[in-house]
Amino acid sequence: MSAAAIARLPYDRRRVMTEYLDVLRSRGEDTQLVESAIAAWDEHGGDPIDENCRFAAQAVAAALAELGYDRAVLDRLEICSVARQAISAAGQAYGDGSALIRISDALFAFAHLYSSHLAYARVKESALASLRAVFRRNMRDESGLDEVLLTASLRFSALHQRVLGGAMTPVLALGESQQAEADRYLTHCLRFVVAHEYGHVLLGHSAVAAGVASCSGDPRWETEADELALRTVVHAQRGHGPGTALHAGFGALLAIVVVHFAERALYVHRGSTHPPAAERQERLVRSLPPHVALLVRQYGETLMALTDRAADFTLRARAVPWQPVLEHPRVVRHALWDDYRDDITRYAEIQSGAPDRLASALRALGTRHGTAVPAGAESMLSGRPRNGLRLWGLADPRIEEITDPALPLSFWALLEDIRESLPVVGSAPAEVMELALHAATLTQHVLMKETRR
Repeated sequence: MSAAAIARLPYDRRRVMTEYLDVLRSRGEDTQLVESAIAAWDEHGGDPIDENCRFAAQAVAAALAELGYDRAVLDRLEICSVARQAISAAGQAYGDGSALIRISDALFAFAHLYSSHLAYARVKESALASLRAVFRRNMRDESGLDEVLLTASLRFSALHQRVLGGAMTPVLALGESQQAEADRYLTHCLRFVVAHEYGHVLLGHSAVAAGVASCSGDPRWETEADELALRTVVHAQRGHGPGTALHAGFGALLAIVVVHFAERALYVHRGSTHPPAAERQERLVRSLPPHVALLVRQYGETLMALTDRAADFTLRARAVPWQPVLEHPRVVRHALWDDYRDDITRYAEIQSGAPDRLASALRALGTRHGTAVPAGAESMLSGRPRNGLRLWGLADPRIEEITDPALPLSFWALLEDIRESLPVVGSAPAEVMELALHAATLTQHVLMKETRR
């Protein structure tokens, strides 16, 4: 068995979710969401995300072999999905020539969300509606995307992922033809992500820097991996389907947009990451046939603008309403959303707070637990994050990792570290979460050098 295959074994999502369920129970927190996810896994009879990743990898490997790459090398590339946020998509090479590609749940969930909205915009359920959509797209330069709902859905998903560490994306109710279209976009999106990571291995990009997508940090290498990924996706579509060259082009576009959203929305700092998404998108468009490039550029510009707005958790961000998700008739309602409405509202409010307001809340909330919580807030506010984290109970090795901008740090990982270490023994889980979220948001602003509005 190759080193990559051995490394793949620990990524048993059901086991990870069961362990997380035990943690929630030990904290006295609500376990309904995780229990329902485990039940859905068991009913399906396997890991649906892992299955999608494997199907994408099989098509990518077949296409790369047809393009002349060594099948023996391709057979030593393993893939799995992971229920964690340390990465979005990552490739790890081993000394025996094998490599393990990991794709996070968040990336898959966001890809599904974008694919559904693009299909809903492009495929109408009647001939008349289709003609209207074509007219608006060609004569008025309108994409047909429900921009308010997509932005709200992205923001809701990011809030949930940042605070609770799990994917919860609003699902659109699609017609049969719309769902088939969405599946085509999702298929090619996943193929592009896999092919990009395979490309780093096949092209000899071995000096990989630490980063959320394990990218090289070398713009030329990233461009080469994108170019190979696009060739692979187009070749796979021609030989193995589904859909047309347009679906392959849209899939590649969505892969770039999805990674961009994950990196911007979920991370405090991202380590070595991809070149700007707008540059990647423009290079993609220039590589496509003219009739495909025209549509990909039109939708790409709209998707990128909506993505940048929904993913912005900096102090400069405009308010992004997420409540339309809970009211829209096309969104499939989740049974737990009503229970979470107040919680998500509070999470969103805290994460929009200015540093002085966050510090003031920590002083008020933390005083009854002693001086450490307020003193940590003062250290943060004065630009001394290491001292602040130390006062909140974090160990020095972890503090060095958190404050090193060359290493990837997700907001959820920061939040969990602070929540586990805060010196507030005996407090209710909801109170600890309130304190930790204030502290993590304040820390984010300090690490991003945003101490003033």
